[in-house]
Amino acid sequence: MKKVAVVLSGCGFLDGAEITEAVSTLISLSQAGIAYDCFAPDRAQLHVVDHAKGAPADEQRNMLTEAARIARGDIAALGTLKADDYDAIVFPGGFGAAKNLTNFLEVGDAAQMYEDVESAVMPFVHAKKPVVALCAAPLILGLAAQVAGIRNAKITLGAGGEPLSEAISTWGQIHIALPVQQACADETNRFVSAPAYMYGDASPAEIFASCQAAIAALQTMLR
Repeated sequence: MKKVAVVLSGCGFLDGAEITEAVSTLISLSQAGIAYDCFAPDRAQLHVVDHAKGAPADEQRNMLTEAARIARGDIAALGTLKADDYDAIVFPGGFGAAKNLTNFLEVGDAAQMYEDVESAVMPFVHAKKPVVALCAAPLILGLAAQVAGIRNAKITLGAGGEPLSEAISTWGQIHIALPVQQACADETNRFVSAPAYMYGDASPAEIFASCQAAIAALQTMLR
């Protein structure tokens, strides 16, 4: 059985992993018969947002502790991930991708991945193992391609995706405009991306379809 690593960035779309996307990804993997382990950075998230108010809260939270809510406690620190143990790595979206996995929020297209994220994802890229990213998480694909010296990788953030899509183009990659239910599969670089909640008015059913499309593309790459 194929096995993948799923990387979460907290719990909640405004400051961590988008919950509907994360759960839809896990269900889609289960439906496809692909085993998975969940991981998250064991460090403080950038900030905490009160999702009822949509405003910052005066507190601090740990990404691993928060992501464990989604993984039902079955989760490990990202720093323990060994690429040799997995066939692919998967990043559900949420603003945590920009806030907690990279410093994009602070510096825009001068962004870099945080050290634990780069150490986790780059062995997959160098080994040509698939890297899957949803919603805002294709930032990771763009940055990983830049680190690896890859140009013209095909990546989607939906129909627009600014300013994230603009940054991906600045990094020498190609942004592909796609509807919510379609995934972009770059067979050459082994990248899969899908828009999910980059379409903010999408229904939960459409988000599930987006995640299913990404995992279906992954399944094809793993054959």
